[in-house]
This record gives sequence, C-alpha cells and structure tokens, in this order.
Amino acid sequence: MSSVSVPPSRSRQLPAWPVYALFAGFPIWWVLGLGAFAVLVIAIPMFLLLVQRRNVEVPGAFWLWIGFVVWACVAALELSSGSRLVGFSVRMGNYVGSSVVFLYLYNGRGRLNNRTVLRALVLFFAVVVAGGYLGVLVPRGSLSTPVQALLPLNISNNEYVHALVHPSFAEVQRPYGSPRTFYRPSAPFPYTNSWGCNVALLVPLVIAAIMTFRRPVWRLAMVVLLAAACGPAFATLNRGMFLALGMVLAYASIRLALRGRLLPLSMVLGGASVGLAVAVSAGVLARLQERLHYSRTNVGRQTIYREAFDGAVNSPVFGHGAPQPSTTVDVSIGTQGQVWNVMFSYGFVALAFFLGWFGLVVLQSWKPRDQAELWVHATLFVAFATFFYYGYDGIQLTVAMSAAAMALRARRVEAEDPGSAPDAATELPADRAHRHRRPALT
Repeated sequence: MSSVSVPPSRSRQLPAWPVYALFAGFPIWWVLGLGAFAVLVIAIPMFLLLVQRRNVEVPGAFWLWIGFVVWACVAALELSSGSRLVGFSVRMGNYVGSSVVFLYLYNGRGRLNNRTVLRALVLFFAVVVAGGYLGVLVPRGSLSTPVQALLPLNISNNEYVHALVHPSFAEVQRPYGSPRTFYRPSAPFPYTNSWGCNVALLVPLVIAAIMTFRRPVWRLAMVVLLAAACGPAFATLNRGMFLALGMVLAYASIRLALRGRLLPLSMVLGGASVGLAVAVSAGVLARLQERLHYSRTNVGRQTIYREAFDGAVNSPVFGHGAPQPSTTVDVSIGTQGQVWNVMFSYGFVALAFFLGWFGLVVLQSWKPRDQAELWVHATLFVAFATFFYYGYDGIQLTVAMSAAAMALRARRVEAEDPGSAPDAATELPADRAHRHRRPALT
C-alpha cells in the first residue's frame, strides 16, 4: 500500500491519552453538552501532537477522503439560510475531526498500538451500554447542559442543535393510533438510531478485543458486557441494529468457518437462537411489529429516499449544502442514511469520494492476518452496509475511521516487511502457531 510522508526529522511516539479522553471520557463530553463536538475538540491536541511529531504518514487512498471533505466544504455555497449553516457546521466539524483522529491512529505505534485503541473502544462500548440502561430506567429524563446555557437562543432553539445540547435519555414515541407509547433508549446520543449504529460497529470491535487480550478475567468481563448490552438493545426496537449485528456476526463467522474454525460460527448460531427465544418470550418481536404497523416507517423511508435522490438530481454537483424539510413527511430530506445525506447535501461527486474511500479500505483489509484483524475488517464491512440507512454525522463515523486506521496500518506494516507478524498485541497464540503454515485469513 502506497503512502505519502512529510519529510521526517526524528519520529516521536504519540501518546494514548487523547484516545482515552475521547472514548472513555465520552460521558463528560455528554454531560457538558459537547457530545456532538467531542471529536472536533479532541482533534485539536491530536493535530498539535502530529505536527510536533513532524513525520506524518498518510495512506495513498486517503486522497479520496480528503476529496470528500473539500467537496463538502465547497457545497456550503448552496446553503440558503443561517439556520441550515448550523447543521452544516456540526457535520463538517465531525468530518474534519474524524480525519485527524484517523491520521493520529494510523501513525500510532508503541504505546498507541491496536490493543490500546481496542481497550479505549471497549470502554466506550461500556459507556454506550450504561447510557442504554439509563434510557430504560429513566426514559423521560434529559440533561440541561452548560453548552445549552451558553448558546444564543436562536441557535439553541434550532431543532437539530437542541437535540445535541439538551440530550434526552430516550426517544419517546407514540405513533398516531397506537395504544402504546414506545420508550427507545438513546443516551449518550441524541437519537436511538445513533445508539443502534454505535452498537453495531462496536460489537465486532469488542470481539476483536476478546481475541486480543490474554487475561481470562478481562476476556470474561467483555463477554459479560456483550451479554449486558442485550437489555437496552432489545428495548430500542431498532431493526436496523438487529440487521447489522446479524450481518457482521454471520460475515465474520462464515469466513472463519471456511478456514476450518467452526467454533465462532457455532457460538453465533447458538447465541442467535438464545437471543431469538428471549426476544419472543419477552415480547420484543411483538412490540417491534406493533411499532412498525403504526409508525409506517417503511413508507416514510421510501418517500424520503426518493425525495433525496430527486433533490440530488436537481443539484447534482454540490447538492443543497445540508438536509432540508420534506414537503411530504415529518422528517428532513437527507437525514435517514449517510448515503442519502451525502448525495442530497453535497452531490454525486462527494458521494463517489465517500463511498470510494470506505470501499477501498474494505478491499485493502480483505485478507487479515489473524482473527482480531478479521473482526476489525468486519466493522468496516458493516459500516459500509449501514451507510444506506444509518446517519454517520456523529461519533459513529469516528469509530468507523478508527477501525479503518487499525486495518490500514496493519497493511502498511506488512507492505514494509512482508514477513512481519501481526501486531504482537493483537496476535493470538493459535494464530502465531499457524502463521508460517497458512496464508492470511480469507
């Protein structure tokens, strides 16, 4: 894999504290009202540390992502009002911040190896699970944050900004005609879909961490954490999350089974059977069918997707700058999936850059060297699949970019030294034993 390097002096190791501050420290960002801005804020010290390091390696394919960010910036010319500029700025800050986080992790080594990054992401998953239980136990709760108090009323009253700086613990929904109110956990994110998307991305990364850590107590703790996540996950009634988890677990397990490693597939099938039995007995499937019946989300999504495509066709080069209210349904065009958001907001060229970047990362990480790398690759696979129905204008984009950084820097090391072993912090003894006898996992 080709890379571009700034002329080096002496390379310095990057510290791990910004990564922990972002992911493990996310509850603090959330309580302050900075959850939506945490990535951009932490990107500032990361950028300064990269500059201080003075030897920044950049993967050759990264120009696709830079092309997307630049194109999206130019699309601001299409904004028609100041209120839409607010939403545009929040999303752009997330794109820029995620770019810096990617480069920081891609250049990390030593103290910032894959084990360290996975540890931080496991702690973030614990935060997400705890937030889910908060939404289950106090579904009508919310936070008045310092950021909300500091913002001018004309900005904090913006519907999108208000959801970010005055976060609710759960989405409370009662579709027209429904006899039941649905309480769907969302903390520490503004929307239930954000909670579900982060869980779908983090579960394979937690499994990668289980493959990485050797102490039985830590591996058992992570298994217990995965089991604990089932409670709020069922409460969300988030079918997109259920579909994504099914895809990623089946994908990785089948690839392992094709290599003669049948235990993961057996565990997934067994876990799926138990989960389905629990969902049926607890009435989860019945509540999900009831919500879909009254909310008519399928019809609404089809309508909003059509409006997003038609809007992009009307402004194909730079789109419309940001989502805008629909004339037919009670949601904004470009908010029901990242593909439709990019297409409508920034145009078809930006969409090609965006999908091209992630598609190339998926392809370049196609042949992992051990089981941990396979699960990191699986995270990228499920991210690409969920771009079509999940929005990635929150920290979930940074989680996907973190997985991309771990996957691509593994390819970089292999390209520099074809005979190199996987990162010593991510290689299992079984993988080490088979390293010289088997090709990479396929």
